[in-house]
Amino acid sequence: MADGHPGGNLVSLGAIQVFRIASGMAVNVMVMRGLGLDGFGVYGYVTTLVGLASFASSMGMDRLLKREIARDPALAGRYVATALGATALLSGVTSIGIVAWAAAVDGRPLVIGACALAALSMTMTALDVIPVAYFHAIRRMKLGVSGNGAGRLMLVLATGAGLALGWGVPAMFGAQLLDGTVTFVILWRIYRGLDTPPLQTSWDEVIGLIRTSIPFGFNSLFVSIYLSADVMLVAHYAPTSDWLSTTNDTEVGIYRGAVMLLTMITVVAETYSTGVYPRMARHLGDPGEAGRELSFATRILLAFSVPVAVGGFLTAKPLLVLIGGAAYAASAAPFALMIPLMPMRFLSNGFGMTLTALDHQEDRTRGAFVAAFLNIAVNLWAVPRYGAMGAAGTTLLTETVLYLWMHWRVLPLVTGLALGQSLLRVGIPVAVMAGVILALPPMQVVLKIGIGVGVYGAVGLLSGAVSRADIPRLRGV
Repeated sequence: MADGHPGGNLVSLGAIQVFRIASGMAVNVMVMRGLGLDGFGVYGYVTTLVGLASFASSMGMDRLLKREIARDPALAGRYVATALGATALLSGVTSIGIVAWAAAVDGRPLVIGACALAALSMTMTALDVIPVAYFHAIRRMKLGVSGNGAGRLMLVLATGAGLALGWGVPAMFGAQLLDGTVTFVILWRIYRGLDTPPLQTSWDEVIGLIRTSIPFGFNSLFVSIYLSADVMLVAHYAPTSDWLSTTNDTEVGIYRGAVMLLTMITVVAETYSTGVYPRMARHLGDPGEAGRELSFATRILLAFSVPVAVGGFLTAKPLLVLIGGAAYAASAAPFALMIPLMPMRFLSNGFGMTLTALDHQEDRTRGAFVAAFLNIAVNLWAVPRYGAMGAAGTTLLTETVLYLWMHWRVLPLVTGLALGQSLLRVGIPVAVMAGVILALPPMQVVLKIGIGVGVYGAVGLLSGAVSRADIPRLRGV
């Protein structure tokens, strides 16, 4: 069971994430325009509720599987079988909790039904990552492309059909369930077609894996809280003129419109970190090699995230109106307030990956706990006063604190982290790009973004922000 062929892994991960980003953008545009601001608010509320609870569906054990199978592929059969049992058990309990919460706190049949479908979709997604974790651990990441591609295609088609037929919010989550089911069927058939160790497990092993995954699960919980609690608080505590409503769907729609793009852009950081993770796990006990790996990773992450943050800030309003329509012009202000967090979120992702790979998951979990606690505490003060803008400011504060924590905890594990040099190499072309965007006459936002990308790419090659020499190393992921 040899490693996959270096050179195809990052390309394969990129292909999967292209499916995710393209389909996610298509779905969000359809939902934002098809359901309207209030309908998108309901959709966002259900999505956030399930996302907040989703940590319990798998306890983040896919990271544990990748790390342990990468170190000893002979254990794959036991880990995969045990993870399937543990995920089925955890997801069943979590799904019951989600529906019970929706019934007790919201009570609208529309929301309860949507939550039931969303919970089933969550279960399938949790099962999907198990064969994918095996593919990643043995560095044959291209095996996950076909399943993810087929699933995302079904998601787009089913979402469009549901909107065209007027089935509303529940149909959006039915489409997600179809996506997860198709993906799992294809991925599982691929897994079973490989020369893999036999599937073996026991009840004791299932419980043992759940216990071992607790630090990973707490990290997922705290990350879910600081990424999702703000939407729940906006729903229930943002100022509203409708005293009879238990949720402020309009304000949620405004905030979700701003958050949506940030979430999709973060997929790029997750893609790269996922590709590097198995290799970083092999640098345990070698700070020099780990430092060189992380230094290159931070430069790549900054080379993407800094121009996105600056360009997004400068084009916020026309960009959101292009995506969702005139109703989402109100999302521009919270989006512009949050977009500067993007470089910090990218770096935190890379630092967190390193902590997990080098057996310091507890430090990553503590950082996520600090971020979650701070997020809830500040939002309880900010959201009732400032609504979506209060939540946006709190998110920026939370990401700053999380970045500082992750940076502090990863430094003792690596040597030679040249973060300042990377920022300088990226800063010059970004400054030129910003100047050009500001100097351009009024034009379509897509054209303006395209010109900015071209300027950044050209100047970035000269400044060393990106280099042709990076390509062979990226292919080696």
